[in-house]
Amino acid sequence: MDQQQWQDYLSSQGARWVDGTAEFEPGSDKDLQLIDLTPMGAISVSGPDSQKFLQGQLTCDLVNLPDEQLTLGSHCNPKGRMISAFYALKIDQGEFVLLLPRDLVSTALNALKKYAVFFKAELADISNEQRWLALCGRDAGKAASQLLSLSNSAGTDLVPGQLRTFDHNGQRAVAACVNERMVLIQVAALQAADLWQTLSGNPAVPAGYRQWQMHLIEAGLPLLFESTSETFIPQMLNLHLLGGVSFKKGCYTGQEVVARMQFLGAAKRRMYRARIDAGTVPAPGAEIFLPGGGSSVGNIVFASGGEVIELLAVLTKSKVADGESLQLSDGRVLELLELPYDADADPLA
Repeated sequence: MDQQQWQDYLSSQGARWVDGTAEFEPGSDKDLQLIDLTPMGAISVSGPDSQKFLQGQLTCDLVNLPDEQLTLGSHCNPKGRMISAFYALKIDQGEFVLLLPRDLVSTALNALKKYAVFFKAELADISNEQRWLALCGRDAGKAASQLLSLSNSAGTDLVPGQLRTFDHNGQRAVAACVNERMVLIQVAALQAADLWQTLSGNPAVPAGYRQWQMHLIEAGLPLLFESTSETFIPQMLNLHLLGGVSFKKGCYTGQEVVARMQFLGAAKRRMYRARIDAGTVPAPGAEIFLPGGGSSVGNIVFASGGEVIELLAVLTKSKVADGESLQLSDGRVLELLELPYDADADPLA
């Protein structure tokens, strides 16, 4: 099933396509939501040297990550700027899947391939071969375990950080629990419509891609796009607080800069959660200013919403601490919101 066939299928299920994303009539916040993640893509890394290769390139520690687990991670340039950020799904030591925005896949893949020539590892863009869905809502891991027959008892339900492979019509599929409210599902493109049909209705209600973005923003989980590639260091997106950076593993590309930034406490910017008034949704990378204009004091990571727009933004910490009013170029003012984790914590403590 190619992309047009998939769009036609979801349209028959009530979807409206807006800028390449499937939107559905909003349901209750209490509903378990089934979401199409067409804007997300993936890179597969397979072969006997996969773990060794990735361990020397990524900020996350894959050696100490157990099989069938997932973690945030990033791939930096030598200056410590992130070329890509992703969820790294470890099937086993010889197979990994990196989930990231589709528009960044080509850049991310090419950057990784530069370093892969001396390793027995195959890298491939599987964005069109596989489709990604999400189940979002309270106790998403438990619900996914029941709907996908992943466990036989409550004690073996999918928990945050864990993934499970399962069979769907003779094809391997993967369910990965991001947190208590978000489960990712990877399924062969040819089987996506059948799985959607199985999951939708009761209890899962189709919801739009914007809802997935809102769940990420609420959880303080960043996305990096082509337009923001090589803009941020990992600490700016709070990756060091989210398990996406290891300060105990060996060297990787950009490690010296990332480690020095942490040990010297030199990061002047970090990621915040905020809301703004309705209007045009600001694009990733959009600049943020003080009321008087002048130099930029931050950038949008990504934003989503309707009547109220929520967003994640990298801001200059001193300006926030001083209580400065921060706004977009169109004058809309950021109202800062709480993150669900301590953004000022020291992961080295």
